[in-house]
Amino acid sequence: MRAQRKLTHFADAYADVVNNILHDILGGTRFFKQEIVEVPGLLTGLIITYDGIRDDTRETRDQMSWQEFLDRMSIVKADWKSFDRKVMEQFPSAPNKVMGGWESRTIYFIKGGKHPEEWTQTHARKDALLLLNGSLGLWGKMIQDEAQNLSANVPVGLEHFREYENKVRVILNFLFFFRGELGEGQAQSRTEPESEGVEIRDLLFANKATSGYWKDLKDKYAASEIVVDAKNTNDLKRDDLRQLYCYLKPALGYWGFIVCWSQPSIPIQAFNRTLFQNFQQRRGALILCDDDLRRMVDITIRGNNPSEYLRERMSEFVRSV
Repeated sequence: MRAQRKLTHFADAYADVVNNILHDILGGTRFFKQEIVEVPGLLTGLIITYDGIRDDTRETRDQMSWQEFLDRMSIVKADWKSFDRKVMEQFPSAPNKVMGGWESRTIYFIKGGKHPEEWTQTHARKDALLLLNGSLGLWGKMIQDEAQNLSANVPVGLEHFREYENKVRVILNFLFFFRGELGEGQAQSRTEPESEGVEIRDLLFANKATSGYWKDLKDKYAASEIVVDAKNTNDLKRDDLRQLYCYLKPALGYWGFIVCWSQPSIPIQAFNRTLFQNFQQRRGALILCDDDLRRMVDITIRGNNPSEYLRERMSEFVRSV
């Protein structure tokens, strides 16, 4: 649904944005069935299911009766069968209000009446992010499953590096984006001339923190952008570290991260300490593995801040020099 296509309903553009956000935030391996529904004169809604869905699809039902709407929503939760129509009749007079929910593998957005101005791309992004932020439990379980089954879902190797990069981005967005500490992760390509023009992709996160671990990185290492190099390997090389250290610059900051499958070998850990010393401890990199990602997701689901885990890991590295 990311391809350009003809829009046939005023909520189509809204639905496109929501679909893209769900792919970006929940992971690119899921697909979503979207239903745009209207009960004329009463409500407009977007209903999204993902259980057992193998392709992105969308259908529009713009002449649904109230009873048909209740029947459809009762599949999500039985309580909808007895939903009072009088409550819904108040919604058309407040079109800026949205009834959003995430239940039984179904996500929905319902607004009163028929108001195209409330179904814009801007509204879609705001509504979707608010719902995700308020549904940490369900969202967290999905990300926890991603983190725990990373090795089963993505084969190791260069040919699968984009899949691995996307999984890492989704997990890091869950950990830090919705806390307001980091911006949404974006992939960026760069070319290393000294490596015969090899293209390297990084994830960049704007550092928006005003306190805590990320603010400390901004103050001490000028890390206005957080650079994450996701390496789909269990055999990190010296060149991987060397390239990251050389890439760190004033426009980004002087602290970066490498994420790979397993803990680096003792020689690689020693080489990282050597580079840190050679740059007079003014430039550094922290190496994380899939176990670190899993632990931070578990910490988040328990209601704690995973940034403190990174602070401890960084302190261990600095003290080891």
